[in-house]
Amino acid sequence: MNEKLLERVKGFEETLEKFPEVRYAGDPVLRQSALEVTVEEGIQLGILLGEVLLRYREAVGYGRGFAAPQIGENKAVFVTFVENKLQTFINPKIVEKSKETNFYKELCLSSGIMSADVERSVWIVMEWTDTEGHNHSERFDGFLARLYQHEEAHLRGKLNLDEAVDGGIEFMLFDPLKEQLRDKR
Repeated sequence: MNEKLLERVKGFEETLEKFPEVRYAGDPVLRQSALEVTVEEGIQLGILLGEVLLRYREAVGYGRGFAAPQIGENKAVFVTFVENKLQTFINPKIVEKSKETNFYKELCLSSGIMSADVERSVWIVMEWTDTEGHNHSERFDGFLARLYQHEEAHLRGKLNLDEAVDGGIEFMLFDPLKEQLRDKR
């Protein structure tokens, strides 16, 4: 068996032990549509999700977002860590997206050592509530559009593995920190 693959499997087994609260592909909670929450519930879940995401980043060296279903909470909340800042999105909804798309080999905490080449919209408009109770509607492009689409998909009961292009699922043998957005597969 491929040595790089064996190394990834061993690393994933160690990760499983460190993060017992994380749900993985096959868990029914990851297949449910998340329920809206109050701002107070969103704040509490955001704190918990942020703590798990930061611990995960410290353990494995990457990770940009985490959604409530990934810890068994069927609630419409996700957090992101971008530019050294945690941000909580309460009841987010993508209300518009471009027809133009790009591709990226996405990783997911809930997909273990599998990556999925996923085609997503280049830009989106997303609405959400922040931890101060303020409502937002904003357009996002490029990497942020992709990240938010990935996290919002969790709230619809979808994993990156579900949204992969045909033949686009593979063991993660590449360096995830070097993957780039692509215009074509």
